[in-house]
Amino acid sequence: MTLRTFNAPDIAEVPDFSPEATQQFVETRRTHGLNVDRGWGLMYQSTADSIMFDHRPDYARFFYEGLRAFRTRLELTDTETSNPVQLTITSFQHLPMYILYGWETGIYNEFRHLQSRGLTRAQLMELVMFAQLQAGIRGLQLVYNAVGRYLPDWQDGPGEVPLPTGWAADPEAFKAGLDLSVRALTDADHAAITRWFERTIGYVPDSVKFAIAYQPEFYKWHRARWEIIFQRLPKQTAPYIMLRQHMLTGNHAALREAVLLGKAWGITREWLVHGLVVSGYYTGFEALNAAFEAVDDILRDA
Repeated sequence: MTLRTFNAPDIAEVPDFSPEATQQFVETRRTHGLNVDRGWGLMYQSTADSIMFDHRPDYARFFYEGLRAFRTRLELTDTETSNPVQLTITSFQHLPMYILYGWETGIYNEFRHLQSRGLTRAQLMELVMFAQLQAGIRGLQLVYNAVGRYLPDWQDGPGEVPLPTGWAADPEAFKAGLDLSVRALTDADHAAITRWFERTIGYVPDSVKFAIAYQPEFYKWHRARWEIIFQRLPKQTAPYIMLRQHMLTGNHAALREAVLLGKAWGITREWLVHGLVVSGYYTGFEALNAAFEAVDDILRDA
């Protein structure tokens, strides 16, 4: 199997929004969907887009202009090739979201897209396990439904994964120092967890305080599995996914935790903003209300 690695067609710097130019854009994008995206197995780029292309091409034009804004903003602030990078890490957010939504087509398509961007099966499984923390056993069944038949002979991606500058795997960064020789949360475990949170985000979240107070053994083993998920993908993947998860939930405290952890682990302000605003683009613009209330002060000072 040959994986294609093309990017979407460029749009003119000064857009022409005449009906003729809009129709030309639609046909170019439709051809891209048929010839490139379909080659990855991403059929919905041809089918879902057709609703816009066939019935509201003016809306389709603005839809893709909106997507291009993410690429343009990053090009102004980053010397790396930002389009493959932002497409890759946006899919880091998409796959867990689709697992949570229960959209099997989206799960399959994100597996194929990330495969084309260079991810191995082992790296894809890290995204799945992180999603399972929120999506439960239902999430794993949905992954099985979407890609389970292909996983035994899944081919790893063809090369290096395009990532933001400084993003790197660091499995030790997740570890607080739990004593896994005993089931109970020991006093030493509690102290280690407290130190980890104070060192990374500056405080212990109320969710952690609650779990330790009322069901400490549960929290210990929740924490234990959280710590071992990311072995090959960069550590920054975890807080980056958390941005999307908590834009979906509207949980201000959790969203603040995600931004602080991302900042502590070297995610730049531009990439944090990218993760939040892309989430708003896909989950609904009004979700940015939660972002403003939760993290505006952090981003202004970043």
